[in-house]
Amino acid sequence: ERFADVGPEGFQELSPLEVLEEMSVFLEEVQLKRTIFRSDHASNYLGLKGVLGRDKARLLEEIAAAMTGDIALRPEWARGL
Repeated sequence: ERFADVGPEGFQELSPLEVLEEMSVFLEEVQLKRTIFRSDHASNYLGLKGVLGRDKARLLEEIAAAMTGDIALRPEWARGL
C-alpha cells in the first residue's frame, strides 16, 4: 500500500536471490580501493564486511556461495523487519 503509486504494477520487493544478484553486480562494478563496506544490518539476508579493493574477491565469493546455498541466508524471522 505504501508504494502503490510507484508505477502501474506497484512496488515489487526483490527476492533474496535478486538481492544477492544486485549486490554482486554492485561489487563487481564499483572501483574503490580503501572503502569500508558493510552489509551486516539485521535486515540483510547475508552479512558482509570487508574493505573494497582488498576484500572484493572474497565478498563476491561469499555472495556466490550464498546464491548456490553453500552459505545460509538469514531467515525472514531474524531479519529484524
